[in-house]
Amino acid sequence: MPEGFRGVLWRTLRLAVLGAAGLMVLATVVAVLLHYVPFGRPTLIALTSGVPFLLVIAIVAVVIFAGLTHWLGTAVAAVAAAALVYTQVPLIVSADTPDGPRITIATVNVLKGHADVRAVQSLVRDSDVDILALQEVTTEWLDKARVSAIAQRLPFELSEVVPFAAASGSALFSRTPLRGHDTIEGTAFKNLRAVTDLPGARAAKVLTIHPAAPTGDARDWVEDTDTITDYLHKLGDGPVIAAGDYNATWDQARFRRILRDGYSDAGEQAGSGYLPTYPTNGRLGNRPVVGIDHVIVRGFVATSVRTHFISGSDHRAVVATLVAD
Repeated sequence: MPEGFRGVLWRTLRLAVLGAAGLMVLATVVAVLLHYVPFGRPTLIALTSGVPFLLVIAIVAVVIFAGLTHWLGTAVAAVAAAALVYTQVPLIVSADTPDGPRITIATVNVLKGHADVRAVQSLVRDSDVDILALQEVTTEWLDKARVSAIAQRLPFELSEVVPFAAASGSALFSRTPLRGHDTIEGTAFKNLRAVTDLPGARAAKVLTIHPAAPTGDARDWVEDTDTITDYLHKLGDGPVIAAGDYNATWDQARFRRILRDGYSDAGEQAGSGYLPTYPTNGRLGNRPVVGIDHVIVRGFVATSVRTHFISGSDHRAVVATLVAD
């Protein structure tokens, strides 16, 4: 091969690789924007759920530019990668945990009553759950739960179901008495609130949360998420646990609007990293890809947050261990 031809081929290949790296940097910048801007369009909401996966692309771009000794490109790629990494750092840095008795909260979306009651029962037993938040419950599922070890261990219940709308029902089961019942008005599904006395946290408000999914034009999801955010921030002083299927990932700016004025994501507090919870009943072999189930707290610090497979559900359960702050 002539020397001149090899030179042209190398320059062409180098430009192509640099161009690909440039597109990776562009994707990284878009990912940062997706994290910070509260988009309401369903396509952009879905893309935002994939922000953590672009970390690999961001790092590859830096390696390519550095390997080809393109120092300006390396600097730009490094800044973009650093900005994207910065958006995820809160998920791996744990908060200081105060001393005190542990409280365990679990949240499970039971998929329109299809989740195996025995699996939820085992979760409650094995994790020594104090409060169980449920979404998409049905009358039939609740009837089974009421004669199971769930009700034996957690005898106090608040529930509301909607006939012929299986995704709408919600329930709370608690080891301690529930009082002061309320419903968040104006949401597509039932979002329930009660008050209970927990170790180190008297008159704690506990909620099961489930806004509409960001399907169609996503307007219901936007309105529900904003309504829930406003409700939580008007609850007044005192400890709060709001657990459920938020239909939103950490990277959704609209979801993170909740996380102010003392509210925190338990996974962020515990430094649990990326915890995908959905979907578990698809073609990926029960391997969820996005984390849309959360435990949000105020007046508590999470010592650990973990997920558990629940047969029959399309979500993994989230279990958080808390200490009153």
